[in-house]
Amino acid sequence: MPVRAHLEETEGSLLLGDDGTPLARMRVRDEKGQRVAADVRPMPGTALARLAAQVRRDLTGLRLETADEELAAALVADGLDLSRAATDMRHDLTGVPEPTTLAAGWSLGAPGWDDDLATELAAAYGPDHPDGRWQSGDTREVRGMFDTGEPVPPLVPASARLVDPDGRSAGHVLCAGPVPWTDDGCAWILNLAVAPRAQRRGFGRALLTHALRGARQAGLPSVGLSVADGNPARRMYDAAGFRPLTRVFSVRVPEA
Repeated sequence: MPVRAHLEETEGSLLLGDDGTPLARMRVRDEKGQRVAADVRPMPGTALARLAAQVRRDLTGLRLETADEELAAALVADGLDLSRAATDMRHDLTGVPEPTTLAAGWSLGAPGWDDDLATELAAAYGPDHPDGRWQSGDTREVRGMFDTGEPVPPLVPASARLVDPDGRSAGHVLCAGPVPWTDDGCAWILNLAVAPRAQRRGFGRALLTHALRGARQAGLPSVGLSVADGNPARRMYDAAGFRPLTRVFSVRVPEA
């Protein structure tokens, strides 16, 4: 397919038209076994309808991510489905809150994975969640992080499980870092979730504070995350000092 390395960007690629004209810059990576065309940016002067048609022909089976809202609209107009609209955010680790005091009997335990946590996350990610249901593939990915360090190892100082008075997992925060998909070597919050039975008690804020303090302890310059449109956790991130960095629109390109 007409995709080649961008000679001026060591990790970048170009999507070419059938006549060899560069139409867009992008970064192609593998994520959870899914090929991703990330940070897709149209070249100056490129007609978006032409680019959308080329994407359908040459990026089949990939998930495309772009901060360009007009490109996302052109792809949707060409018949593709917008699978996610989100905001990437950053915290520069200045003004990090003090640790939160938890309710009696509750604690933050060592990060890891167990059957209780799998059950609670399945409950937390119901059919109406902006990111959809918790899938078996999500469980496999988290287990892989702890078992083999793939696709990325956990950042242990910034990760934790929420443990109830009976010693059972009731939520977690899972971080990695520095992560390879950003330019600033930041820590990244891959998942932060609290079981429905433990929500509205300040535990999400406690887990977030733990992640921020742990990333700073690990010497990383900032913490990033992606929050889907409509996720009420956005208010917590704003209150904690996260700032919007960029919008990200995700579109899945069907197989040919």
